[in-house]
Amino acid sequence: MTELPDGSRLLYKVLSGSHATNLATPTSDEDWRGVYQVPTKMLLGLHKPPETIEVPPDTTYWELAHFARLLLKGNPNIMELLWIDIDGPITAYDIIASDAGMHTRLIDEIRAIRTSFFTTAMINSYLGWVTKERRILGGYAATGDPNAKHLTGKRGSHLVRLLMGLGAALTTGVLPVRLEGAEQAMCMAIKKGEWSAESVLSAIDAMRASCDMLAADANWPEPDPAPIEDIVLRARMEML
Repeated sequence: MTELPDGSRLLYKVLSGSHATNLATPTSDEDWRGVYQVPTKMLLGLHKPPETIEVPPDTTYWELAHFARLLLKGNPNIMELLWIDIDGPITAYDIIASDAGMHTRLIDEIRAIRTSFFTTAMINSYLGWVTKERRILGGYAATGDPNAKHLTGKRGSHLVRLLMGLGAALTTGVLPVRLEGAEQAMCMAIKKGEWSAESVLSAIDAMRASCDMLAADANWPEPDPAPIEDIVLRARMEML
């Protein structure tokens, strides 16, 4: 793939965003996200390979080690990539490819330990992001801007969805990406601007408070880098 450094291998490419969450509209873009690995010798030279590559209009790749570090930090956008539905585990082949993307055996290994990233770092990352964005949305509403409802639509639905996901992870041990039923209907209505800005903010505040209580009861551990580091090191040796 020409957009990746020479000699790199593509490990994962998946359709994310609204098409993965079941919140796509006729005008929704296709957001592709992926993970790649540079040849190990590139890490030993003078020039550091890129950690992130953005390919217009809507494709982003993360280098393997950077991807792993973001998982350990509980980055919401990265965490969800491990929970998007993909075709079954790899058995006889190195790659499974479909219209929804592709994945390799290495990604299957990381997906197999994906609950190990359910840590205090994930809670802090999710709630920190929600707090920051909620402050921005609150600013829209406080100004009396007539466009406040529109402005809080897409961003508000995203925050509500993140809180739904965190709440589910804290209670069920599963991080849902694709929304169904009442949750899908709620987020779609918010996204379309059918909720007032005040109602969106109120929902976010209530869900945030609920997640705070769930987090206290869940008592998730601190991040442990050992499992993912072992996978990364073995992958580096394979490309040495």
